[in-house]
Amino acid sequence: MDFSSFSIDSIEEELPIILLKEYKLSSHVRGYHAYMTIWKPKNGEFLETRLESENELDKYAVAVIKNSVVVGHLAKGKTGRFAKTISFFLRASNDNSCKVEVTGKRVNLGDGYGLQIPCNLHFTGHVNFINKLKEILPPLMQ
Repeated sequence: MDFSSFSIDSIEEELPIILLKEYKLSSHVRGYHAYMTIWKPKNGEFLETRLESENELDKYAVAVIKNSVVVGHLAKGKTGRFAKTISFFLRASNDNSCKVEVTGKRVNLGDGYGLQIPCNLHFTGHVNFINKLKEILPPLMQ
């Protein structure tokens, strides 16, 4: 096959350009009191997240995963929209992801949610989706 007739412009027209962006946000992994026998958090540790649409209590639940085992969940937020927004973000594209970075020791914030683990949420995804997260998530945390 002769590739001499191809130009960079024609290749760019054929291949979609996917612009990915990152966003980091402080949060907590909820439910540590229920998982403390199977997980000992370490500062700087990174964990995966997974949608839990089969969760009978919350179809928008986002589970925090270590070695294929659930070790907590992302907060629903005061209005219930925090995890729901992250759930929509993760469903929107296979290129979108959320990783959890442990940033501290377990705490009880006295908010009725038991022991929680401070963390940073690291989002990666399409620029449009990340920009929307930056707009929507911070007010849901207040």
